[in-house]
Amino acid sequence: MNSHLTPEQVSNWMAGERQAPELLHVRECPRCRAEVERLQAALSVFGGAVRNWSDRQSVTKPVWNGRRARPFRLAWIVAAVLLVVALPIYRVDRLRKAERARADEALLVQVDASVSRAVAAPMEPLAKLMTWDENK
Repeated sequence: MNSHLTPEQVSNWMAGERQAPELLHVRECPRCRAEVERLQAALSVFGGAVRNWSDRQSVTKPVWNGRRARPFRLAWIVAAVLLVVALPIYRVDRLRKAERARADEALLVQVDASVSRAVAAPMEPLAKLMTWDENK
């Protein structure tokens, strides 16, 4: 290999994708070997920091012991009471909406019957006096 490793080749190297020409080049080129070692050291330090942080985070107290369980118990009780109160209100509201829909449907049937007449109700006596001849 004549030139140094490209950033992409170094990234592939760090990801474990190492080919024979790159292996030979890293062994022979002090500059590329230094770059690879620098990145490996940085990743090693980062990995150690992540592991330390993770170890510190995993030390927690159980949630369901004595006093810590009380707020959760209270939350469940409040949720149950709200459900018991809200369910009948929801049902009554649904019944009222259904009742209103039936009343609206009956009104629409009445309006349709009134509009469908050939002659309006106040003019029916006049319509009976006149004869209609459709041929004229």
